[in-house]
Amino acid sequence: MNGADAPPDGPSSRLVHVAVIGDGPAGSALAAACTALHLDTVLVGPDDAWTNTYATWVDDLAVVEDQHLLAARVMPSMEVHADRSATLERSYALLDNTSLRRRLRDGVDHLPHTVTDVTPWAAAGSSRHLVRCSDGTRLEPAVVVDTTGWPATFAKRLTAGPPPAWQTAMGVVLEQPPDGDLGRPTFMDFRPVGSLRQGGESSIGPTGVATFCYCLPVADGWLVEETVLASRPSVEPIALLPRLAARLGRHPDSVLADAVRTEYVRIPMGGRRPRPDQPIVAFGAAAGYVHPATGFSVAASLRAAPRVAAAIADAVSDAGPHGAVETSPIAEAVWPARMRRTRLLHDYGLEMMLKLEPVEVREFFGAFFSLGDDVWPAYLRLDSSPSDVSRVMAELFRAVSWPMRRRLVSANPVMFAKLLRP
Repeated sequence: MNGADAPPDGPSSRLVHVAVIGDGPAGSALAAACTALHLDTVLVGPDDAWTNTYATWVDDLAVVEDQHLLAARVMPSMEVHADRSATLERSYALLDNTSLRRRLRDGVDHLPHTVTDVTPWAAAGSSRHLVRCSDGTRLEPAVVVDTTGWPATFAKRLTAGPPPAWQTAMGVVLEQPPDGDLGRPTFMDFRPVGSLRQGGESSIGPTGVATFCYCLPVADGWLVEETVLASRPSVEPIALLPRLAARLGRHPDSVLADAVRTEYVRIPMGGRRPRPDQPIVAFGAAAGYVHPATGFSVAASLRAAPRVAAAIADAVSDAGPHGAVETSPIAEAVWPARMRRTRLLHDYGLEMMLKLEPVEVREFFGAFFSLGDDVWPAYLRLDSSPSDVSRVMAELFRAVSWPMRRRLVSANPVMFAKLLRP
């Protein structure tokens, strides 16, 4: 497929195959995949810096050939502390945002502007959409993909389903690793701090909410971050500062004064998937790709981009030069039936997690990470098969105490049994 298939409509209008709105990692990955398939693709976004800390398990990026996009600091293992401690023998790494951005943007036509309006093809009275940019540029793409993050700016969500829970975090980057456990790469440290160290809820910070500490080396120092895995309603990140300071054995003012920089994190967990019957396609976090158990989405988007780009190429080819593109096959590629069933399992797990008391959360994760490094990783992938996720859930159910088993099935025992069927 070569470029536009009709003359431009005026000096500031351009016909293209695909307009990807949103130039973060997900949008850049999809634009790169579409460009590789010789689709005339334009990536549109304000070209803001990627300042978030993106991390992933290294084997979740096995489909990505350019390993230079990983930061030099690859951790061969990560620590977990819950009601028991474990060493996860699985490599973990930060993504090098600069290298990742350069690699994904290589050869991609990028307009560094914001999109002010999208008129779907039916409303435009045409077989193409009309996309207006902040600088006055007009695009007329056959396919529009919204990758603007959660909530999507232009794509619509399903009306049924629970609202998202929220992962929030307050972190500081210190020049040197702290003494003790916080100076080792740690995926989750759920151990309480304060006056109730022997298994009860911490008396410092938000009450009734289990939090964990996440620690690892970053480019400019050592990140120590206090995190609420998921809550509804959300806990404000700044409310976590007293607990973070207590873990460090310092006063909050002292922690902030010595920080190289601070991080305030708000990530939607779960939430409704995009409608499959709409003219604008969603992808990445805009499509609900944030994992309901971890808050990760970048690796899942990188893995999905070639599959979705192939569906876009097929749909454009089927429509021909003058026909409107049928978007339902593209939406199916974003959320195949297998992934939708896996998402049901993840959503059930999230709803159960929201009901657990802090001491139960520690038991849950202690049992989860004791399942073995060949078992639990399947649950943490958005695109694992439902049978693999069911296996993890069944093994976890057998590993926890009877009181915890009752908690896990209490909301809907019949649904729980159905979900665990391969």
